[in-house]
Amino acid sequence: MLDHKAVVPESGIGRTFDISSKGMRFATEQRLRSGKRIELSVNWPAVLEGGCPLKFVAVGRVVRVEDTRASISIEQHEFRTRRSKDPAAVAPDQPSRWAVRHS
Repeated sequence: MLDHKAVVPESGIGRTFDISSKGMRFATEQRLRSGKRIELSVNWPAVLEGGCPLKFVAVGRVVRVEDTRASISIEQHEFRTRRSKDPAAVAPDQPSRWAVRHS
């Protein structure tokens, strides 16, 4: 969670189900609250020339919550490179990381 008031931002790991140009549906370790701003980082299966791994990063608002599943409306997104030796980096079929911004 991307909470500008929080001393320590809340974060977790989840699994992505659907991604479109307007939104994303995913499961989380804990229930999220509707209306919160969230940043999701998804390890992308394609790599840049030379084998540089990518991640898809999206910021949006939680619009639907069902137990530990949530959907966001994507407000902005970008692709970033990620370090292949990064301890937080996981294979594309592994859980994705998320953070929520309170606003």
